[in-house]
Amino acid sequence: MSLSLLVVAGPDLGRRIALREVPISIGRGQSEALRLADTAVSRHHLTVRLGPDGRAVVEEIGGVNPVWTLVEGQRVTLMRGHTLGAGATLTLGSTTLQVVDDAAAPAAPVRSTVELDASVVGQPTAPSRLAALAALGDRLARCSSLQAVLREATTWALHALPASRALLLSPDGSDILSSASDGVVPDLAMSRALLDRVRHERRAFLVRDVQEEPDLADRRSVLVRGIAGAMAAPASNLVFYVEWGAKEAATHSWDEEALLLLLCAAHLVSALGDSASERSQLKAAASVRRGAVKPVAQMIGKSAPMQKLQVFIERVASSPATVLIRGESGTGKELAAAIVHGLSSVADGPFIAINCAAIPEQLLESELFGHERGAFTGAVAQHDGVFSRADGGTLFLDEIGEMSLSTQARMLRVLETRSFTRVGGTREISVAVRLVAATHRDLRAMVADGRFREDLLYRLSVIQTELPPLRERPEDIEPLVRHFAAHFGDEIGRRFVGVAPEALTVLTNYRWPGNVRELRNVVERAMVLGDGTSIELDDLPPELLHSAPAKTIAPPTTPGTIRTLEQLERDAIAAALDATGGNKARAAALLGIDRTTLYRKLKDYDISR
Repeated sequence: MSLSLLVVAGPDLGRRIALREVPISIGRGQSEALRLADTAVSRHHLTVRLGPDGRAVVEEIGGVNPVWTLVEGQRVTLMRGHTLGAGATLTLGSTTLQVVDDAAAPAAPVRSTVELDASVVGQPTAPSRLAALAALGDRLARCSSLQAVLREATTWALHALPASRALLLSPDGSDILSSASDGVVPDLAMSRALLDRVRHERRAFLVRDVQEEPDLADRRSVLVRGIAGAMAAPASNLVFYVEWGAKEAATHSWDEEALLLLLCAAHLVSALGDSASERSQLKAAASVRRGAVKPVAQMIGKSAPMQKLQVFIERVASSPATVLIRGESGTGKELAAAIVHGLSSVADGPFIAINCAAIPEQLLESELFGHERGAFTGAVAQHDGVFSRADGGTLFLDEIGEMSLSTQARMLRVLETRSFTRVGGTREISVAVRLVAATHRDLRAMVADGRFREDLLYRLSVIQTELPPLRERPEDIEPLVRHFAAHFGDEIGRRFVGVAPEALTVLTNYRWPGNVRELRNVVERAMVLGDGTSIELDDLPPELLHSAPAKTIAPPTTPGTIRTLEQLERDAIAAALDATGGNKARAAALLGIDRTTLYRKLKDYDISR
């Protein structure tokens, strides 16, 4: 009798392998005769052979999870030596195999009989690929963070395709968002030749055999990695790339169906990655609301720099290590710190933020470490500093580069010992605080100038990142504008529909020296001063119009509708005064100019209020 094992349930639905007297191995490992994509299956789970009586014999069971069958409807755990006749099933993980009599079984579309000595061992079928895609969707839907989605997807690709190496890249291929390797192929940097192809193609491509590609065959970066073939599939905000060696090239079919599977997977990862990222941000926002900071926005934006930042935040959040965030003023350093806290193991603890530049030097130590009663003139009571108040949570120190050298020395001791004394005190106080620091300064240059301690810099920069300025991610401006406009619209009761194209062009072309903070202020001003359901060109402050290219503020061609800059300024000033009830100080702040400039323009335009 000739028997086969047919996968009737699980990610490898439709896979089939013929039984022989020589034992065949089943598992997730690269060397298994029947290699399964099921993550609940061990690398080497069991061995089965054809017995002399024409029944399947369980030769060995090496998996962590048991293998079981059904006998008269009852679940029975299989042991070594157990025999199974045609029609019996054996289940391991979420995969069920059925013993099939080849002579009695009719041909079916999913049939792909695999001989042990054939070159098509493990050959995937269309149903099995669909099952693998469904399994990926199920796994990704369970992920609670963007990083988990990316990690799960690359691991899936190793087994489902299968590939030697899988990477998720930023749209231009410049950044690796996640990678996985089978351990056989060295986890080196990506081949420069294939990276160039990813960047230039910007569409799905398949290289079945690098030796048949003139621009790849002799490239050292391909040869040293033992790459036999590769393919890539782009989605809206990432590229899914896989490569394989000679073994996978010989045992699996790399065709348009495989490329289509990768393309579907890329779009699935893109969509579910966005969803997981939003869930992470909601979790962070809920945690932040319990602390001292209540930001209006989360990390809005789908640009490559923002995706990279989101992955970074999710990676470092679970670690207790100190984080240093560098970036220009207004880029959202405090918000990033708050999200790190919200995703951390101390999310239920306090989040305390302090700007070191906003506190006079003589008071900073007291604010950081607290003081005892009578420690100095005016210290009429004991005061807890931010380190005490942040115990069990996260302390965010903004503009840490503004600290004096003496305060830096005390900071270093706290980081080394996790203890301190209040100003004027002698008792050591121990705290468990996760520290996140930020600066817009070049701390290494300050070390060279003798203005910052080198040993403190080493302690602070265990993990560090730099927030991108807004001018380097213009594609994020529109979603930020919509987010802020919706927020302020809710506050003032104004319905917001969208942004006029010419206004959006000006906003996108502006350099934003004040970054996201400046954009937020501009949108708030536009929502307060405007009177329609959208942000129009007239709602923007004059300095943005002055800085915009001429083509972005070209006057309308309809006769009689041209408005001069003087008219725009006059209307903006009048609207600001109306909105503030004639309060010139508040009107000037709303317009983004100082009071002296406002008084001069009131005189120039003969506006009496």
